[in-house]
This record gives sequence, structure tokens and C-alpha cells, in this order.
Amino acid sequence: MFAAFGKHRYLLGLLVIREVRIRYARAALGIAWALFMPLVMMLVFTVLNFGRLIEDESEYKKLPYSVFAYCGLLFWTHFATSLTQGTPSLVISGNLLKKCAFPREVIPLAKMFSGLLDLGIGAVFLVILMWITNVPLRISAVAVPFILVLQIVFTAGLVLLLSAANLFFRDVNYLVQVGVVLGMFATSVIYPVMTEHDTANLILGLNPMSAFLDAYREALLLGRFPGPGLWVGALGSVAALLLGVFAFRRMSPRFAEEV
Repeated sequence: MFAAFGKHRYLLGLLVIREVRIRYARAALGIAWALFMPLVMMLVFTVLNFGRLIEDESEYKKLPYSVFAYCGLLFWTHFATSLTQGTPSLVISGNLLKKCAFPREVIPLAKMFSGLLDLGIGAVFLVILMWITNVPLRISAVAVPFILVLQIVFTAGLVLLLSAANLFFRDVNYLVQVGVVLGMFATSVIYPVMTEHDTANLILGLNPMSAFLDAYREALLLGRFPGPGLWVGALGSVAALLLGVFAFRRMSPRFAEEV
């Protein structure tokens, strides 16, 4: 699979550029929309005082809640958008599946990679927000690209699995949309792990996305390199990619029939 995929990396690049152009075509604010969702959600959660969910003993209690929330929402938004746009991608691109010979994986993966532009713009704003709120950027920030690679691997596995499943069972797309909304509250997006709640700790502790978000915050906001909790994310990434690739390859011979 990976050898064939490597030969078509140029096609993947073209599809990514096409996705970006379509996303911002005729938009008055253009690429500024990349900031809209995480910024608005950050403002909502800040105004509603979700910061009170952070325990007094937590290290994050000393930080402005706006920075804490935006950091989680930024990386979660890329994950959520990749799933919601990648899941129906094979159905939407049915004509390509019937007419062209190329690795089908590039279709859903193009959705995911196109979102990296939004993530990059949002990351610049995060640095600005940290500067405004006097949260220093330390050397531990060099760990962020490594964490991002793990998140991309995890996301790619899920996107491949869900896009293939949606081609056979169209309900998957609707379930993903609901799951992304509910999943935000089962992930440490707007609140950290709570030491006094064992059930919450278990759910958040076994969630690879929580491991990634906690690692981002450790590296960016607390000024230290991520701890052993990141291993949960790493193992989840490998498992998700293997499962996604296996399922996608097993179902791909029937794609053209199901469009």
C-alpha cells in the first residue's frame, strides 16, 4: 500500500490544494475563517466560566482559561473536521472511484491534510494569545511537531476506517457527526483530568486524543516535555492506523460497486 501511495503523492498534493481552494472560494474573509471555530468556542466557554471545572490543585489553574481552552480546541478542531469531512469523502467522490486507477486512500487523506493549513494559522494565533496573556513559550515547544505526527497517524487511521465503512453503511456519517460533538466532552478539550473523579480519569486516560491534548498543553503551557501519558496516544495511533489500513484495503475492491 505505502509503495503505491508514495508513487501518487503528487496526486495527493493536488487534491489537498483543490480542497483548500474549494473551502475558501468566494469567502469574503478568506483564510481568516480558519480561526473562526476554535476562537468562537473559546470565547463561549470562557464567558460561561468553564474554568471553574479546573480544580484548585491543578497546575492549569494558574493559567488564563482562554489560553487553556484555545489550545485544546485548536487541535481538537483539526481532528473533528478531518473525521466529519473525511467520512463522506468516498461517497462524494464516487466518479473518481469508477473512472480512475489510483490508491483510493488519497481521497479521505486529502481532507485530513488540507486541514493542516487551518491548524497552522490557528497555531500562530495561539502563540499571539500566549504572548498577550504572558504565558511564555519555552524550549519544550519543540515536542509539538512530534505530538502532531502521532495525532495525524491516529486521525488517518480513523478517517480511512470510517470513510470505507460509510460507503457501505451511510449511517456512519451521521453517527460520526454526533460522536464528534459528544466526544469533545469525553476528551480533555475544555477541562483537564480531574483528580477527584475516578470514572472521568479512566475515560480521559484511555482516550488517545486526551493524551495528545495533555501533551500539547504540557509542552506549550507548562513548559515541560510530555510525560509517559503520551504512550497511550502513541499506542492508539499505531492501533488506529493498522486497523484503518487493514479495513480500507479489505473493502476497497468493492468500492466502485457501492457508489
